[in-house]
Amino acid sequence: MKVLFSFLLIVTTSIFTLQANAHRYHFGLTDLSVNERTQTLEVSHRFFVADIEKALSISASKELNEAQKQMESYVNSRFQISQENGELLKLNWVGVESDVHDIWIYQEIPLVDISSKKLSVKQSMLMEIEQDQVNTINVNRGKKTQSYTLKPGGSRVEFAL
Repeated sequence: MKVLFSFLLIVTTSIFTLQANAHRYHFGLTDLSVNERTQTLEVSHRFFVADIEKALSISASKELNEAQKQMESYVNSRFQISQENGELLKLNWVGVESDVHDIWIYQEIPLVDISSKKLSVKQSMLMEIEQDQVNTINVNRGKKTQSYTLKPGGSRVEFAL
């Protein structure tokens, strides 16, 4: 009986120790979708609310008092789309939605503003604060989807639109 009790105690302690040392993952998802009906390139980002709050608390300028302006400034500095000639495309801010766990950030670019067949995307959101941050980019056009995985040190990808 003592042996069984000792064994159960060791197993239980091990389980609690493993749970205490469990590492939280850091993941973001960005979708770029061509909307033929509205003739726009729609961009949506999905991140954990706590991670975005942490990034904003670190990076936000003291002069900016509005949360949306802070968010827009942060996103625009770390997510950029450029054409083959290096020209940055201006992303229009559409809005933000959130729930208890996730935040969705929406942007768009009119297709007429895109003159290049090949685009370069920089997506380094949260990489400055989390060394294990992984950002996935999905590029959707019609029924075709291309996926790219970006990590700190490799936050840029090129693709044909």
